[in-house]
Amino acid sequence: MVGQTPAQHSGIHRSIHYTIIEGEAAGTWRYSFSIGDRNYSGTVQAVLGLLAARRVRMKIDRVLRQNASIDHQGRQRVEKEVETPAPLVPPADPKD
Repeated sequence: MVGQTPAQHSGIHRSIHYTIIEGEAAGTWRYSFSIGDRNYSGTVQAVLGLLAARRVRMKIDRVLRQNASIDHQGRQRVEKEVETPAPLVPPADPKD
């Protein structure tokens, strides 16, 4: 890569814009994407840029699944706190 500009790929996956830039070492790609207020970045190992893009899309899917799971668990917890079962009342004694 001496004298060359690093290869770049970018795209949109599930309405999330991501960018991939070839790293200094061969087969290393740096990626970044944002979901909400949170920024994610790191490196992936791949020979080709398209394979690196696929791995980044898989990371985006994983983060979205984790966020959905956290939201779903939070909603269930609130619903359980709101629902209170009726108190158990012993049956009336017919002899009284």
